[in-house]
Amino acid sequence: MQPGSEQSRNEQPISVDPRAPAAIAAALSKPPERSAPRDAQLLDLAAEGQIGGSALGLLEQADLAHLNAHDRVRFLRAVQAQAAWFEAFTSIALVAVCGPTTGWPEDDVDALIKDELVDAQVASAAPGERLRVETEARSQVWEARERAITLEVSLATRVSTRTAGRRVESSRFLAEEIPEALGAAWAGHWGYGHLRVAEKELAEVPRGIRPAVLGDVLPYAATDHPRRLTDRLRKSVSHRDADGVTERTREKSAQRDVGMWTLSDGQSRLAITGPHALISTIHRDVLDVARVRKAVMDAAPEAFADEERRPGAVRVDAVREAMARLSALARGEEPVHSGVGIRAGNLAGTVHSDPWLAPDGALPDASAPGSRPRADAAVVIDIATALGLSDEPGFVPGNGWVPANLGREILADAPRWRRWLLDDRSRRLIEVGTTRYRPSQALRDLVAARDLTCTADTCSRPATQAQLDHAIDFDGANTTPANVHAACGPDHLAVTAGYFIISEDDQGRVTWTSTRSGTTYPSHLHPLYDVPVTESA
Repeated sequence: MQPGSEQSRNEQPISVDPRAPAAIAAALSKPPERSAPRDAQLLDLAAEGQIGGSALGLLEQADLAHLNAHDRVRFLRAVQAQAAWFEAFTSIALVAVCGPTTGWPEDDVDALIKDELVDAQVASAAPGERLRVETEARSQVWEARERAITLEVSLATRVSTRTAGRRVESSRFLAEEIPEALGAAWAGHWGYGHLRVAEKELAEVPRGIRPAVLGDVLPYAATDHPRRLTDRLRKSVSHRDADGVTERTREKSAQRDVGMWTLSDGQSRLAITGPHALISTIHRDVLDVARVRKAVMDAAPEAFADEERRPGAVRVDAVREAMARLSALARGEEPVHSGVGIRAGNLAGTVHSDPWLAPDGALPDASAPGSRPRADAAVVIDIATALGLSDEPGFVPGNGWVPANLGREILADAPRWRRWLLDDRSRRLIEVGTTRYRPSQALRDLVAARDLTCTADTCSRPATQAQLDHAIDFDGANTTPANVHAACGPDHLAVTAGYFIISEDDQGRVTWTSTRSGTTYPSHLHPLYDVPVTESA
């Protein structure tokens, strides 16, 4: 290899750009009380400029050590917008290398196939034989071409061929099938996570419906995080492709599987896939059995001195022993506990003849408050759709959107309904409040149904698993829906510690304000409360 060639240049030691350590040191420094005028002005100019290289150059000139806490958040937001733009730029660069799936590549392939057919001398062959040879040649040419493209992307970007192939497929789909998504990224709104969500959710949607679905969600591009975008896309698809969603849902409902994945450090994961209702029942059963095991362990600690007592370990051991019993029965053997080697005797047997029994020989109570909730209708739809007068999608908490016909089927199977009142103007649930500090169960149910998740805008923890927080400290008469909102445990801890102040306006819009940076973060309503989708939208 001659000196100066590309390989010899690549093998030379790479020097570290001195700007990186300086920027890292500046980022780790304590924020000043006030930003330096020059650096604050650079942020303003970057915000006023277009998304792209010029704005990124302005941000690079800003010295993080001279930005206060508020302006550092502004800097982060600006860089994040540039990252979204660059994600679109990267996808376009990939498409430029790999080319489209139709058009001129087909012409190139046809030319190559023509030459191969001439060499194969099949002109005089029977039509069926010519078709067979042409089909095989076309398949081989396309396979070789795609492999070459994948390999070149792999070599150029220094990733595995598997990752390169996935990137090629993704960039083609974005550019050819949903270019509007790349437009949202180019504008600085949709980052990597948003594009992957759009790609995943629209892959099975008919091509003719995709523009309308994107038209429903793009007005919210500047505020939706990937999880909310997922909900909004599924809602729109459930409305505009109701028959297709119904068919795909019914097909998937018949799918059941158990799979195992190898993890690091000698660990593995067992996953059960099936309909939501079935898996939920299995999960509750596992929790019940583990609760029995834990009660026995607590009642006779000396018998389980070597057993792991953490909740997760207890659940795994409970499943292991239950499956060991079933396996022994299937082999026609007497069941043996795999953990302690004690024969499974009669439930009325002697003390500790079975490690699942309490000291008095009885099986501990597996029930726990709320462990088996009543079977209320687990779908939220408007009354017009429930009565067949409208076809708005229904929302299944914890599961997602379903077309109107599936929502009505769920209601038809439910023994009872719960009615909530929705304000037509604000699209918020309303209800009478209480003057007690601790919210009543009715108010908890209302807030959980209204907020759906923790009101920190990017938190997706279900409101049913969250705590309730007073926006304005309790004054003896303000434990009301207008002053109480859902906040998950970790986020509520940050509020209680004084790092955030929460306020709520007349329309029920919750805003979280950081006391560290003074930055405000408004919450946005769940797509459940959007104005209904119309065909003309």
